[in-house]
Amino acid sequence: MMKRILALLCAAALACGLTAAGAEKNQSVQSALESGDNIFVFSLVGDCCIGDNAWSPGTKSGYISKIRNAGMDYPFSLVADMFAEDDLTVANCECTFTERTKPRNGIYFPMLAPPEFAEVLKLGNVDVCNLANNHCLRDIGKKGGEDTSAALSAQGIGYFYDDNTWSTEIKGVKVGFVGYTYPMNDGKLKKYVQGMEKLRAEGCTFVVASAHWGTEPTRGKSNGKEYLLDGNQKYGIKLIDAGFDMVYGHGSHTCQMIRWYKGKVIFYGLSNFTFGADASPRDDDTAVAQISFDIHEDGTMTARELSVLPFKMHKDGDFRPYPVKDGEVQARIWEKMYYNGYPKHKASPASSLPESFLTTGYVDFRTLPVTEE
Repeated sequence: MMKRILALLCAAALACGLTAAGAEKNQSVQSALESGDNIFVFSLVGDCCIGDNAWSPGTKSGYISKIRNAGMDYPFSLVADMFAEDDLTVANCECTFTERTKPRNGIYFPMLAPPEFAEVLKLGNVDVCNLANNHCLRDIGKKGGEDTSAALSAQGIGYFYDDNTWSTEIKGVKVGFVGYTYPMNDGKLKKYVQGMEKLRAEGCTFVVASAHWGTEPTRGKSNGKEYLLDGNQKYGIKLIDAGFDMVYGHGSHTCQMIRWYKGKVIFYGLSNFTFGADASPRDDDTAVAQISFDIHEDGTMTARELSVLPFKMHKDGDFRPYPVKDGEVQARIWEKMYYNGYPKHKASPASSLPESFLTTGYVDFRTLPVTEE
């Protein structure tokens, strides 16, 4: 209820401040999934940088200046209502909220924001953030991670990274998260399992593995590999085999394949969502993935429905993600999340989603067979 009340207040403030800039750009979105007392709905988005590149902070055309002018509620203003209605909204926080301004030596692309900018995530109704990535815990070092954790805590936002797991109870389901960043290997897999076992011992009946992995474009240019499941991501299957209930992947800055495996869902890559450190990404396709589960009496859950809502990261340098209405662009985003690789689709692994996903972005998992491969 609190999420919903806050969203209504933000929407009212936004309505007073927005100017007409086109229906597509200013149109908020609604969930397409059924909700209810026995249904659990996640909203998942990819990398979020609520700040600037540390080498050029606070520039007139940068994200920090934009937020100061437009308001803290602006970045997530088109999705805040939808995120207020779900049960848990999850994002990868890929910037450091800190007053420190000097990155560690050797950091190529540091991304920073003042601590108070964590309120952007709060007003966007983001509930919990993955901090296990190659920026949040590295650009400033350990102190930067501590500063970010404190900034999120001050806003009532959960976080998890490395050995710091996170859990919450909603609708009688205790949900937990474990997160690490690349490189993935068998040693890292053991750490995931240790975190999962800790959460299970604390009563978690649904545990999510969050993984920052994947190949990025080379200096902003496509190398084709950023759409492919690479060596790190083969561990998506291993995480499910190890006992996790869902895999939430991010890191390549592109939309990647969604896989249905043994009755569980692996999101290999959800692209960037709102990303202030890059005002003109080579590929600005992104999405909100909403997935629902049927809740059982013992607190366990089984996958119910999936709806992938196509978005663009930016328009006219305003950094606010906006929903895609163009049918061809929608289809392209769904295609990236259906096949392994784009635009040359790789045969292995073959898509595990129904072909109708290519034109609807929707899956009813209740109609899919649970395979062992």
